Amino acid sequence: MKPTKVWFFSLLAVWFLFLPLQAEAIDAVASFGEVSGTVQVIRETRKIPGRTGLILNDQDVVITGTESRASIIFRDGSEIRLFQDTRFLIEKSEEVNTGTRQFFNHFKLKVGSFWGKFIKGNQNTKISTPTATIGIKGTNVAFKQGAEKLDLGLSSGLISIENEEGTYDLNPGNRILGIERKGPIADKVSPQPLRIELKPDKTKFEVPQAGRTTEIDFTLQVVDASTNRNKDFTGKLYMTVEIDKIVFPKEIALNNRGYARVTATVNPFQVADYREGQVQIFAVMDGEESIDVAAGSTILTYDVPSQLGKTIRIDMKTGEIR
Repeated sequence: MKPTKVWFFSLLAVWFLFLPLQAEAIDAVASFGEVSGTVQVIRETRKIPGRTGLILNDQDVVITGTESRASIIFRDGSEIRLFQDTRFLIEKSEEVNTGTRQFFNHFKLKVGSFWGKFIKGNQNTKISTPTATIGIKGTNVAFKQGAEKLDLGLSSGLISIENEEGTYDLNPGNRILGIERKGPIADKVSPQPLRIELKPDKTKFEVPQAGRTTEIDFTLQVVDASTNRNKDFTGKLYMTVEIDKIVFPKEIALNNRGYARVTATVNPFQVADYREGQVQIFAVMDGEESIDVAAGSTILTYDVPSQLGKTIRIDMKTGEIR
């Protein structure tokens, strides 16, 4: 065979080898954040071990085992925290060009539980379960789907629940226990009895220079939602923040008085991390308890360098803004 033909067929083989990777990149809609325990992704006929950073596509099924957790980060910044023994399908997640970035999501919770933080104004999400369909626009909400019944806990925002009986709009600070495919929903609504208070020692922090870090201390306390009195309550917590340069310990647990102190480390920001000079942090029970315990949140502020509005220079070795 002539050298030219050998070269051509070699190039063609490489192109075909790369083609499936291209297709997967085009379909990418999310990625794993923190993963612990046994987590699997079912993609067509393959089983892929879940790990931090793994890209997720439309039609992927995520399965968590006993004592396992997985965070899924979507392109608009929305986040879903899957708890143990859960089966979750990313049916479809697409970006629609309407002049501003808008995302339409359709997910399916087959069985299990999760907590979700959905960014207001950027997305429209529908979550289907064997019991009901839930419409979400901007909120943080907890789900638990059993064999025949669905429980929901809404910390903030609004959701719409539809079963074969009709539709019900749930207000924040409430939960619904035991939703069935048929039958009324309104008589199952009650207030979430508990709430997490999340208090930083300071509400404004300094972004450190390259090669340095700073720390922020927080107090967390479970309180009675109606009286604001401290409540005895134990369990693990999950902290989530939209900027990955603010890092919390992986293991955070409340003591038997429902109390915890935690220190977050702030790493140097890159240009893309600077937004409107503020960041919101959420604290949520890391399990089914999030149905009864409303998530806590706080907003921290920081100064945005004036150079960001002008032409800026970045030291390629240190990443420092000059």
